[in-house]
Amino acid sequence: MVYFERSPNAAALAPFVKSFWYCRSPQAPQGRQVILPSGHMQVVISLGGRLTDCSGGLHAPASPQDFAVLTGIYSKYMVIDTADLFHLAGVVFHPGGTAPFFSGGADLFTNLETSLEAIWGVAARSLRDRLGEAATPAAKLETLETSLLDRLAVARSGPTDSLVHYALDALREAPATATVAELSRSTGYSTRYLSQRFSEHVGVSPKLYSRILRFQRSVQQLHRGADIPWAELALSCGYYDQSHFANDFREFSGISPTTYSRSTRPWSNHIALG
Repeated sequence: MVYFERSPNAAALAPFVKSFWYCRSPQAPQGRQVILPSGHMQVVISLGGRLTDCSGGLHAPASPQDFAVLTGIYSKYMVIDTADLFHLAGVVFHPGGTAPFFSGGADLFTNLETSLEAIWGVAARSLRDRLGEAATPAAKLETLETSLLDRLAVARSGPTDSLVHYALDALREAPATATVAELSRSTGYSTRYLSQRFSEHVGVSPKLYSRILRFQRSVQQLHRGADIPWAELALSCGYYDQSHFANDFREFSGISPTTYSRSTRPWSNHIALG
């Protein structure tokens, strides 16, 4: 497998884009992988065949989809076919960072994979063709970055909404203790207005986003092989107790923390099935 990932080189993209990535895995064993919710929207472009639609779940038959999709923020795990890892390139956006590139609120794409061609039209197919012509992984990511820079130059949306940016920072600093009520008091806006603005820009409510952050803290510790008691791990990640941790983990991933720690994982958020 070849995997390459980097941050944006262009400073203008840094507030919006977390990373560009490239993956080629021609020898990937046939099967499926569970993908855990990460709190980020992504563009995924297949440079091989069509992506596989596994939206029916673990046991539903797979079917062909599009060559490129925008994946919204997921509040639950999703399933992919490992054949899709054959040849891919993609973009990971910061929460709230998609507005200059996609019209409409981020909440329109939550828990969905939307055809990039349906959003960008022929430009999506043109981008895929240019990516296929680029000779190296680095050149492919440069092509992706140039495409987003071109879109940013003509975008009507600017930097992330200041209210949403403030809320995101507060939740990242204290995902276990920051609440919508506290954010509302500190900003002077009603909880309803704050939650609505946040959902439109990020894709989920502040409360759900905070839960995803907390879940991801536990995932990263488990992936690194943290050798500490479950109860201590739960508290360190901001859960009330071990039961709260286990219930939340299963809701987001479909499995227990123990099963995750024993699983085969090419990356922290990818779990091989069977």
